[in-house]
Amino acid sequence: MRKKALGTYDIAKICQVAPITVGRWIDDGKLPCFTTGGGHRRVWEEDLVKFLNKHGYPVPAHLTSSHNPTVLVVEDDPAARRLIRRLVEKSHSQWKVEEAVDGFEAGEKVSALVPSIVILDMMLPGVSGFKVCERIRLNKALKKVKILAVSSAGDQTWKKQVLKLGADAALSRPCSNEDFVSMFARLVDGI
Repeated sequence: MRKKALGTYDIAKICQVAPITVGRWIDDGKLPCFTTGGGHRRVWEEDLVKFLNKHGYPVPAHLTSSHNPTVLVVEDDPAARRLIRRLVEKSHSQWKVEEAVDGFEAGEKVSALVPSIVILDMMLPGVSGFKVCERIRLNKALKKVKILAVSSAGDQTWKKQVLKLGADAALSRPCSNEDFVSMFARLVDGI
């Protein structure tokens, strides 16, 4: 995939600020850039997307659609994490798969990556999956992120709770690989 760079005037237009403000962000090290042979400063689209997410700016659709979609797998069990990764990579090979092992790491990665889909275990150590789901839904910059909640809790009341918090789908474990891939594909189709 070809990377695209933006100039300070393009970025100023996206952020609805003056070009001099973009220059200050670059000078202060908040926005990474490179300089062309002609001395013009340019910022890679992916660096701009990270900056926009970090600072709560809305990310225009044309910036997110030009990158390979990302899925964040939030799961504390290494075997389950590996299985989910393999299923996603096999069924949707163009997707980039990132991982988090607890709710705290999930919060950091969701903000930094702004994945298209988060596959979220509800029973995480420390910060629960319910809290992570709630935090994602409270952040306007993350409103387009799809959440697939998963849990092995025997009681099905967790599904109602997480869907009420804003998850897009909920899947009980154990489930077949086919059921998981089918549910993931439905979320992909909704993007």
